[in-house]
Amino acid sequence: MNRRPDIFFEREQQQRLESLMNQWREARDRGMSLVGAEQQELEMLVAEELIASALYAASVAAEFNR
Repeated sequence: MNRRPDIFFEREQQQRLESLMNQWREARDRGMSLVGAEQQELEMLVAEELIASALYAASVAAEFNR
């Protein structure tokens, strides 16, 4: 997560993703995994971040091509 919050992926989403990633790493290092609901939320946020990145790139490209 290197981008600042924007209309495609907001600060709260970034913060929650960072928190869940930290929990995932801690669980992984202990040989465990996240609880089902947290794992689902993490996967959802990763997918949303990917979509947001594509939308952001498209908006930058559209501006560049004007």
